[in-house]
Amino acid sequence: MRIFLTMIFFLLIFSCSKQEVKSNHTANNNATDSTQKKKFTITTNQQKVLDGAKKCLEAKFSYDMTMGYYVCTYKDGENTGSRVFPGGDVAPDMGVWTDVIVRALRWGGVCDLQEEVYNDLKSSWGDYPMSRWQAKKPDPNIDQRRVPVLMVWFAKYWQEISAEDYQPGDVVAWDMNGDGWGDHIGIVSDKFSDPTPTLPEGEGGSRLMLIHNFPDPGYVAEEDVLYEWEIIGHYRVK
Repeated sequence: MRIFLTMIFFLLIFSCSKQEVKSNHTANNNATDSTQKKKFTITTNQQKVLDGAKKCLEAKFSYDMTMGYYVCTYKDGENTGSRVFPGGDVAPDMGVWTDVIVRALRWGGVCDLQEEVYNDLKSSWGDYPMSRWQAKKPDPNIDQRRVPVLMVWFAKYWQEISAEDYQPGDVVAWDMNGDGWGDHIGIVSDKFSDPTPTLPEGEGGSRLMLIHNFPDPGYVAEEDVLYEWEIIGHYRVK
C-alpha cells in the first residue's frame, strides 16, 4: 500500500512539474507573439485602407498619361453614361496616383472620398487651395483626384504623423518637383523591401514598400520608393 501511495505521489509531482513547464513555454510563446504583433499590429481601419490598396494592386489599372479631366460616369466598374455622385469613378482600367487613394478607401469600406471631399469643400471652401486651379465651386469629377486637395482633407480628418513612424495603410504625399506642392501620393504596404533586414528601417536596410500608380512602370505597383522624393504629408486613419 505504501509503495502504491509513493508511486501516486511521484506521479503527481511529475504531472505538476510537466504542467509548469508547459505553462512557462506558453507564456514565452505569447511574449514572442506579442513582440511580433506590436511591430505589425494595425487598427481595423488601417487594415481596411491596406486591403483596399491591395485590391488596387490586384486590379493593376494603368497610369493615365494624359492626366486629363473626366466626368465620373462609372459606378462599380460599369459606365452609366452620365455623371455618378456619390460613388462615381473614371474608367476602371486607368487612373492616376490619386485614384489609388480614392479606390482604396472606397473598396476597403473606409469612405467615399468623392462625396467626403465635395461636402467639405461646400462647407469649408477657404480651407482648400482652389485658386490654384481657378476653381469657383466644388467639382466631384476632379477635386478628389488632386493631391493638394486630398492633403488638406487628410490633415483635417485623419491623424497627421510628423515622425517617421510608417505603418501599413498610411497615406504619404510627396513634392517631387521641389515647388512646395504635393504632386504624388500613395499608400504604405505591409511588405518590406528586404524580407530579412540587417539594418534598421530607413537606414539602408529594409523599408516598408509603397502601393502607388506612377508613369514608370505605368500601372499600380508595389515598390521600394517610400524615400524616393521629399515627403510633405503623412496621414493615418483614425
